[in-house]
Amino acid sequence: MKNASALLLAATILVAAGMPALAAPAPLEIAAKTSAPAVPAASPSGARIPVTEQTLPNGLKVLLVENHKAPVVSVQIWYQVGSRNEEIGKTGLAHVTEHMMFQGSKNYATGKYKELVEANGGDYNAFTTEDITAYYATFSSDKLELALKLEADRLAGLLIPASKFGSEVEVVKEERRWRTENSPFGMMWEVMGSTAYQAHPYRWPVVGWMSDLDGLKRQDAVDFYKRYYHPNNATLVVSGDFKAKDAMPIIRSTFGKLPKGPVPPKVMTVEPKQMGERRSEIVRPVQTASAMVAYHIPAYGHADLYPLQVLENLLSNGESSRLYQDLVYRKKIAQDVGTYMSKQINPSLFMLYGTLLPGQESGALESGLYTQIERIKSEPVGDRELQKAKNQVEASFLFSQQKAEQVANALGEAATLKDYRLANQVVDHVRAVTAEDVMRVAKTYFTKENRSVVTLIPAPSASGSSSASGSSKENQK
Repeated sequence: MKNASALLLAATILVAAGMPALAAPAPLEIAAKTSAPAVPAASPSGARIPVTEQTLPNGLKVLLVENHKAPVVSVQIWYQVGSRNEEIGKTGLAHVTEHMMFQGSKNYATGKYKELVEANGGDYNAFTTEDITAYYATFSSDKLELALKLEADRLAGLLIPASKFGSEVEVVKEERRWRTENSPFGMMWEVMGSTAYQAHPYRWPVVGWMSDLDGLKRQDAVDFYKRYYHPNNATLVVSGDFKAKDAMPIIRSTFGKLPKGPVPPKVMTVEPKQMGERRSEIVRPVQTASAMVAYHIPAYGHADLYPLQVLENLLSNGESSRLYQDLVYRKKIAQDVGTYMSKQINPSLFMLYGTLLPGQESGALESGLYTQIERIKSEPVGDRELQKAKNQVEASFLFSQQKAEQVANALGEAATLKDYRLANQVVDHVRAVTAEDVMRVAKTYFTKENRSVVTLIPAPSASGSSSASGSSKENQK
């Protein structure tokens, strides 16, 4: 089980349940069909994933991708529920519920899921993000029916045994200690959420606040499961060595009989427009200072995300990228730099971050990041550099199609955030990005008024000195 908020950032930290919302738009509805035509594989880019799709009468969206390169199959189910759907005082509940999904269901007692998957040579996991909770298992292709039966059973009737609830909460609390409280970078990620967001549920961490985890009860998970775990709030993705015509009867017999649930409540809170720079500072016993800068950007599916994706590659993809060349290689200010652009149901964040080399001024990294941003705004990107960044995006997409699990992941994420067809449009949209588009989005979103900053400052030593300069203010905004 993995947590995708911190996972996607520094090294894409999947917190054992986790990947991130405003007036939650409903996912695109696809009318139920009696036949299941495939999306044509041919396209201008030649990089589309051929998908067979159906929607069952109970609302379950089904996406099937045949890929006969290897005798394996990946079965994934994606629920449109994450930490954004929690209530104040019950943060971490989505993640805890994810853990309970492995503690037994109607026809498979506690421990039986793990036993059957491993006995049949399979692999499994799950993750929770701000917007999504997803479960996946990979088997040899002859075990497809078993994989579907296991997943359908816990959607039909999860047990949530009282004897296991407390221990799973303790597991999540330990994850919090490991991923956040004992991780300088994890702490910066968490503080950035509560700095950049003032109203929206994105402001609290997927793993939850420790005091909220202490107060969770079994009934909280029971109620959460009943509210969000329904076929009409899920997308089933099957990718690998199988035939769609053979898989659909099994899917209908396992998932088709499950009742449609009530429409889950929408997240109504809209994050107000940021009107000025916000700053937070963390003082920890670390050797070097770090900085993280975030700008609000549109929700998944917005046209501006494509030039922003190209911009992200220009700034930080590889040692030839602008940030690395300037701040690590030439100026020797930082030991590492990077960016992270989140994909979320509601407006999200574009982040730049890095860690200083010992002895560097704490403001040097921040200043260096801004210099590169202003350069993007004022100087058109050259044709060669622009094409390189676009090629990187396309190559990443093509490489992601090599494994059944990665294909299913791309489709499941797109379907849950907005529409699976968006996964097939990335390359064509990126190819159309111009240097003017890159300048425009930089000018639009990378402004001081739209900026939040989190700095990590080394705590003063016993002698009163610090290994890097910086004020001793505590989390001021």
